Amino acid sequence: MGRTVVAEDSLQDKLTALAKAGTFQIGILIGQSTNDRDFIVHLAPTPIPDEGDLSSEEEEALPSPKTEAKPKFPDSIAKVVDSTISQHTRQVVRMLPGGLDIIGIYVVTPQAEFNSSLSQSKLRSLLALAHRTASRILLDTAEVRTEKTILHVCSQTFKIFCKSVDVSPTAPSLPANAELKFQRGGIKWQQLSYSYNINLNFWLPKDRSTQSLYKTILTLIKPWAKNVTESLILIDSELPDDDEPLNSSVDEKPSKKKGGSRGIMELVPPKVFFAEILDSCAPLTSSNGLNESSGCIRLTGTLAGLAFVHSKATVGEARSAVLIDLVRSVVARWEMHCDSLVDEPPSHLVGPIIHEPPRRVFLEGGGLPVSLCDYLFPGDTCSDACQSAKELLSVRVRKEHVDDTLETHADAAEVMDGGDVDADGAQQLEGDGSSREETCSISYILLAVIIGVLGIGVSYIALLGTKALT
Repeated sequence: MGRTVVAEDSLQDKLTALAKAGTFQIGILIGQSTNDRDFIVHLAPTPIPDEGDLSSEEEEALPSPKTEAKPKFPDSIAKVVDSTISQHTRQVVRMLPGGLDIIGIYVVTPQAEFNSSLSQSKLRSLLALAHRTASRILLDTAEVRTEKTILHVCSQTFKIFCKSVDVSPTAPSLPANAELKFQRGGIKWQQLSYSYNINLNFWLPKDRSTQSLYKTILTLIKPWAKNVTESLILIDSELPDDDEPLNSSVDEKPSKKKGGSRGIMELVPPKVFFAEILDSCAPLTSSNGLNESSGCIRLTGTLAGLAFVHSKATVGEARSAVLIDLVRSVVARWEMHCDSLVDEPPSHLVGPIIHEPPRRVFLEGGGLPVSLCDYLFPGDTCSDACQSAKELLSVRVRKEHVDDTLETHADAAEVMDGGDVDADGAQQLEGDGSSREETCSISYILLAVIIGVLGIGVSYIALLGTKALT
């Protein structure tokens, strides 16, 4: 027997409507993957990315239109450009709380076109690409299942087929049949909320000419990410065993509203648990034997986090979802911050230059049983988060349902007052496990996240004398 795929009951009508429209469509499946089954929460149609959203390699991969009348969106599986799936995956995975992931692809197309060997090979390639893209943000700190789901909606018979494909290089390339079940009343979820006080100090290698700043910082963040996966996580101030159920009093019978027709159910809000992350306090040692530094990066503040697990999840699954959310949140902010620096004109100022990275906001509603998240730069509003949800996920969220209070704007005065690293600070950092023969030079880079109540900010000072880092 193949895998079981459980979908929100409301998705059945949506898939049927897509089939009746008769138009080719491809998108990603958002949900949760466990050892024995997958849970589908949402279908996110893949848009054609704007040129400004693509890297140079992705722009080169896009076909050049020969005529103005050429359709912008592909009309078959074989014509789907890889970069559209990878770009969509990269943007969507940032908006997912812990526990949710991109678990597969759905496609609306005739049966004959879907069954062709060319289409099957292309779909497996797209699934493997989406898997690699979504996993990269975790910095190899968590095992992500390589078994992915394909939902095929036949635009001629209106039937829905479900397949399972293992995208690991050594797995068989042929898809296996999977059992698709639509659950009445929707899938019940459990929510874990947490906040995390981060206080990290990294030293930049003196010679980093072969790496960009983006890759250098990710290399330095990775030891922290691996250490944090060994942390103790309390659930509602208790330390239950990993194999215990997160919620031992789950009511499996959904309450039905009067009328009793399919899909008209009273959805129970997720049961909320509070998680506390207790770091292992292991020293962050440099993996490359760093002895000489050219700058210091300081990361400090409080992050707000959210994770969701299915109704029968164990404590171990809940803890894993929380840790995935934390690592994703930190790496996503750095990626977005680096993207924002590309369009920023070079600065010739000497001294500290304040940059506030995006702060996290949470989106509720939109017909989804779980919350989403987004990141807003200074000047962005809740309306921008709603627009992102509409464009990337095809979800309509009202701006009053965007919670932007958990992380607030940074106080620039606090950033400047707390941003000096002197010789004493260097000795303290050495005591935390980073060995070096020389202390940091006078010219250093400072990346700081300072939060008053719950918020984030970044500042850094240019390296190499008067040349400011952008």
